[in-house]
Amino acid sequence: MSTPKPSTHKEPSLARRASAALAPYASVTVAAVVLRLFLGGTMLYAGIDKSLLDPRFLQAEGVGSIGETLRYFVTSGGPLAGLVEAVALPQPVLIGASMAGAQLLVGASLLTGSWVRYGALLGAGISLSLALTSTWGVSPYYYGNDLPYFVGFLALAALGDGGALRLGAPASRGHNPERRAALVSGTGIAAGIAALLVLDRSRAISAITGGGAPTPSLTPGASATATPSASAPTAGTVISGAPSLAAGQALNFSAGGTDAVLIKDGSTYRAFERACTHQGTPVNWQAGSGDFLCPNHGARFAASGQVTMGPANTPLRAIEVSIAADGTVTYRR
Repeated sequence: MSTPKPSTHKEPSLARRASAALAPYASVTVAAVVLRLFLGGTMLYAGIDKSLLDPRFLQAEGVGSIGETLRYFVTSGGPLAGLVEAVALPQPVLIGASMAGAQLLVGASLLTGSWVRYGALLGAGISLSLALTSTWGVSPYYYGNDLPYFVGFLALAALGDGGALRLGAPASRGHNPERRAALVSGTGIAAGIAALLVLDRSRAISAITGGGAPTPSLTPGASATATPSASAPTAGTVISGAPSLAAGQALNFSAGGTDAVLIKDGSTYRAFERACTHQGTPVNWQAGSGDFLCPNHGARFAASGQVTMGPANTPLRAIEVSIAADGTVTYRR
């Protein structure tokens, strides 16, 4: 009786099984669908926000208006400043409406899979124009968001629609791993965008209604000043280096893990969270102009924290500071 030979068959390793499972996702179809849904969804939201959700945008004057934005494009000195001044400034509302319409068109093209390459090229043109105006002065350049969008649109123009998720296209029969992977990836991207929209709108609604019950020391625009006095030391956390500040100077510090800034406005100290109330980018104190500048989209805030130039529409969040008789400056959260 012969002894059975041991089987030479080996189970695939975990790495091989993982590679096989992920193989359908490494395709042009998935890449195109991911770019289409993210870029298309973002442009659709941008167009709706400008035309319907933000009543300030399609105005010739005022904080957050297209008129004020265009004037900033001129004063920022980008390559297109002369063109903006000559063509756009005389008709700001028309330019704003055209921008919103173009963004809606790009969003519809990419999301439906219709004329995707042309829609992507239009999106690239929009992003490039913004990179040469809105975020031209952002330094380092990677803080700006328009160049990445420009490159993403160019990549999508090269890829095309990916052959999946096209409105009106005949239904494909049979099992197609790449099509299934595109559907799964697209669903994830769509869910992510939806979550971001809900969060974005919630923040906006909260800012408008003053939602919650924030403490006075954190209320945007609340008094957060301190002047020298002979009072006893106040309980709080000492801000190292504050006594050496001269009038008009600023000191960045960490307020319990939050990036913050202390300025000396005359004989008064003021402290704020550095997060721009538009998109959270850290603002920088400009000693020359005596205000805060957001390097992302050019929002400006006065030394009091109040908005002087959009797109932000909410003051910087104040931090309560106190000065002891010995000149020590402390903050409380």
